[in-house]
Amino acid sequence: MNPLLVLLFLLWSGFALAAPAALPDELAEEAGMLGSILSDGRAVFYPESASYLPLSSLSGPGYSNGVAVLMTLGGWGGGATNNQYLALYAINDSIAGMSPLKTYRLLSVRHVGGKGDRLFTGVRETGTGLVLSGFGYAAEDPLCCPAKPLEVTFTFGARGELVLASSPTLGKESAR
Repeated sequence: MNPLLVLLFLLWSGFALAAPAALPDELAEEAGMLGSILSDGRAVFYPESASYLPLSSLSGPGYSNGVAVLMTLGGWGGGATNNQYLALYAINDSIAGMSPLKTYRLLSVRHVGGKGDRLFTGVRETGTGLVLSGFGYAAEDPLCCPAKPLEVTFTFGARGELVLASSPTLGKESAR
């Protein structure tokens, strides 16, 4: 596949994901705080490239739904590299008619990709978890443009943690 076409597709996918589901202000603030914790002091969280997905199959003590946030931090070590994270937030329930102080509560965060590793462009909910879709690198792919379709499945653990449910698949090959 032509690397230029793949790059254009990835750019389009990023914009397509970000446009309909821009992070709500409070969630953007929570994700920004998480980004500053994960940063090496130089990497920056880009809220405009983050996408989120409301979840209906997530429940636990004090919450009956949540959101998944696929986010990117760029500029690691002052360079042009990036890392992707998947964060899982509960939406706190009201208790005895009282609203919670904060809407979102971080349940889990996982490093899922980045430049030179793999690049995810979408997340969807299944009945028991999440499937990330994107691209992995084949030996001939340039650093800018992974081209092999890839899916990785996560389930929700008993305490809301993200648990890797399946080995990542690159076409018929295994991913890293």
